[in-house]
Amino acid sequence: MSRGDPAPTKFTGRFRVDKVSLRDENERRRKVMEYPFILGTAGHIDHGKTALVKALTGVDCDRLDEEKRRGITIELGFAPLRLPDGRTVSIIDVPGHERFVRQMAAGASGMDAAMLVIAATEGVMPQTREHLDILTLLGVRSGLVALTKKDLADAETLELAMEEAAELTRGSCLDGAAIIPVSSVTGEGVTRIGEEIAKILAAVPPRKGTGAFFLPVDRVFNKKGFGSVVTGTAYQGSLREGDDVEILPAGTPGKARSLQTHGAKVNSVEAGQRAAINLSAAPAGALERGNAVCAKGAFIATDCVSAHLEVLPSAPAAITHWQRVRLHVGTADVVARISLLKLGAGEREKGYLPGSGGPVQIFPESKIAAAAGQRFVIRLYSPLITIGGGRIMLPNANLARGKADRAAKAALTEDLEARFSPERFLAALVRDRGILSAPALFALSQMEKSAFDEIAARLSGAPDEYGLLEFGKTRNFIAKETFEAARTLTRRTLEKFHGQYPELAGLDAEKLSASLESITGETRLSGADCKGLLALLAYKNAIEPVNTAGPQGRTCYRLAGFQPSLDSKVTSLLERVRDETAAAGFTLLKQAELEEKLKLPAVDIKRAAAYLREHDELWLIGEGFLLPARTRDKLLAALSSMETEITVGSLRDAIGVNRKLALSMLDFLDSQGLTRREGDTRTLVKTPAPAVPPAH
Repeated sequence: MSRGDPAPTKFTGRFRVDKVSLRDENERRRKVMEYPFILGTAGHIDHGKTALVKALTGVDCDRLDEEKRRGITIELGFAPLRLPDGRTVSIIDVPGHERFVRQMAAGASGMDAAMLVIAATEGVMPQTREHLDILTLLGVRSGLVALTKKDLADAETLELAMEEAAELTRGSCLDGAAIIPVSSVTGEGVTRIGEEIAKILAAVPPRKGTGAFFLPVDRVFNKKGFGSVVTGTAYQGSLREGDDVEILPAGTPGKARSLQTHGAKVNSVEAGQRAAINLSAAPAGALERGNAVCAKGAFIATDCVSAHLEVLPSAPAAITHWQRVRLHVGTADVVARISLLKLGAGEREKGYLPGSGGPVQIFPESKIAAAAGQRFVIRLYSPLITIGGGRIMLPNANLARGKADRAAKAALTEDLEARFSPERFLAALVRDRGILSAPALFALSQMEKSAFDEIAARLSGAPDEYGLLEFGKTRNFIAKETFEAARTLTRRTLEKFHGQYPELAGLDAEKLSASLESITGETRLSGADCKGLLALLAYKNAIEPVNTAGPQGRTCYRLAGFQPSLDSKVTSLLERVRDETAAAGFTLLKQAELEEKLKLPAVDIKRAAAYLREHDELWLIGEGFLLPARTRDKLLAALSSMETEITVGSLRDAIGVNRKLALSMLDFLDSQGLTRREGDTRTLVKTPAPAVPPAH
């Protein structure tokens, strides 16, 4: 049957189409039991895909004037198919012309099963093969083959066509699928195709509704009186009327004003359903095919994804490192670069050979919206030939840097490809970055909050299985690989510190935390969380705290088993540092001035001063001023004898220093709990016993 031949309005069989009034049709649609399942067509141009859909559903998917004039499908078409049990599923009709493969890939991205259409009169053609490759790459795992135009083929031609179809599908996603001769003119075989679709539906489990709502947009239009409308197949999650959404990659906010499936108004849509969404607060000019309607705040546009790539055996050449390709993901079609993760520098020139594959990072030249686990197709940049595809593991991946990082990200991607689950996805996000706080992990999770909390709790309960540890007040997750790197770096830092300052009990927690910045990377830990990480390292016997209070109210850490030892060089300097800093009176010295006065090696003076600070005999205040215990005692005595209110100005006048130094002194006393500030005045709280140097 040619595209111009009229389809029958009625034929014998279960799938009967009668002319009905618009009112009756709308009433029928309201009573439909919409089932989340998408059946897509595929096949060469003019093999009868659209005519067969019309024979099954009564809907002509060629809605455009140009399609009717030229007699070919140009855009995606959609139709509801009502099954004998009352359930209704969706059919997507795709273009067959080679110039419209991008539209075909966009439609195929939402399919649960496929109906490969081959004209019995012509047999397998170029787009038949390419469409089948795309279906396989996009993860379609069931379907059927429809041999159309049976009424135009003799018995011998039909038999040859069936043999050719069986040979074509062998080893593909439709291996073993039913091959059904059909005529859209006479209706012969249409009922059998409907019955086969029902069998497929029974065997294919419905999509899980887990995850936040994500719908790749395949059509955008304005409807008078309503505004912007987008259509697409819900990939995951559910959306209710009135929900806030975000349109990516631009990040345009919107609201689901109303929802429809196949023209019938509904209150909600879920994964696997066709949906038309009337968006408020989203101008049509900001919307286009390739966008995605997402749950608000649940997705982040990306320009770096980690994925597992498969190269088609029919690809004309290997896929090489940094090759430029066209990436089809969801309904988006963008130019991208492929970075091969697993091959060594010399092997990258050979690349992934046809029939092979491996872990990659993909860099779209413009940002896209992508979901974890989503399938994609890549085509040569020129000429436009399908060469491979695969599955996105991490939609918002960290760029691999250096040989070791590339190897780690390759292993992570392979592990996720082999055992993909929500738990392993969250664990992989942490391992990809090293450390993530719970809020940051949630922002990347693409999950609803309740589901995230449940899955994150499972991660916490099985650290060995998922390779994570938890620490800190704000609940941070650290990959075990990163923890081991932190352990190594911390030990090296303390080994160096103990070598330079063998007389000190330990390194201040804040300074030790600062040494871990190269490990924490983009994750900026708070002071409390840094201490939590150090506490975890101590719990794992990597380091040990000196004591929980610590010198001068600070926590210090040292290597397990380390004991400080004071040598004669530092011992001989202690009294000279005490005397020289005290002799300066209230004017106070800085470290450089102390070194100038003592005329001794700076490193020795720093060691002596550090020892005195550790033993609460010397403090560093303000802009690097050294305050000795003797001067502190004189300062407190001066405050206790002041007859006026204690202010910065009155202290300045009483001890003869500038305002900046007076303020630094009072701030220090406040921090030690010796004074209490109330507005611009201070009150003396207590006076400690005079400092007594420890015996050495």
